[in-house]
Amino acid sequence: MAIYAAHCAPEAQRTPEALERTRLYRVGFVWPALLFGPLWLLAKRLWLTLLMWIVAAALVGAAIAAGWLDPAAGFWLYVLAAIFLGLEGRSLEAAALTRRGRPLADIVCARDSSAAERAFFFRATSTETPRPPPLPRHGGPPGPPPPVIGLFPEAGGSS
Repeated sequence: MAIYAAHCAPEAQRTPEALERTRLYRVGFVWPALLFGPLWLLAKRLWLTLLMWIVAAALVGAAIAAGWLDPAAGFWLYVLAAIFLGLEGRSLEAAALTRRGRPLADIVCARDSSAAERAFFFRATSTETPRPPPLPRHGGPPGPPPPVIGLFPEAGGSS
């Protein structure tokens, strides 16, 4: 089972047209972001993150060209940045969707994306409000306190 996040319009503005623009994605590591970092950022329209990536790459390239940084260290910095993008790519995408007016609407656990879509749309379009689970029943009022054990006097006794 995988976990999917659904981002759509706020609940007050949920029309059928707004539900059609729902963005559903699998939560977890993003292999394309690891392998094709800047291209993935470009495809996901994460402009600010892409700009920061380009500036950081330019600074590392300038440091290597000036002799302040070993080329092997520059390579490892790129590897670390790619791993970070693979790990945090979905959270960057979620933050961008929230800024664009599509906050997190639901979390769905499903076998694949089509099952996740069905589960989300079933929940989003159902008119029945979910009821909370019933409270557990306990056996009634509490009984008398247990006797005191040890060197302490009985409750209510003299010391």
